[in-house]
Amino acid sequence: MAHLDHLVNYVSAILGVSSPRTVHLENSNQETWLDQGYTVTAEEKTYAFDNGALIKRLAEQDNFPSDAVCAECWICYEVVRQPLDKTISPCHISFNSECREAYWLKYFSA
Repeated sequence: MAHLDHLVNYVSAILGVSSPRTVHLENSNQETWLDQGYTVTAEEKTYAFDNGALIKRLAEQDNFPSDAVCAECWICYEVVRQPLDKTISPCHISFNSECREAYWLKYFSA
């Protein structure tokens, strides 16, 4: 299992998976627009943690038809504020699908 201040513990809490961290939603914004005839939705959420950390999650997905098992989307996590006594590592990570995000979670949570 990853050390307590690995980003995976914070992402797990954000996604509602078992985590040693406690989280609450601090702020949420959503935008939708058309791009070449397809609807794109971007959602930005900021989460505050029990130890003072602040993490932003940005997720963007379009409604382009796809036969892929795991549709392409863009997910990014960024540490906006570190806790006072620790450093979250890595401080930034991006994925191009929910499947890659799930694999990363599983890999570092094992």
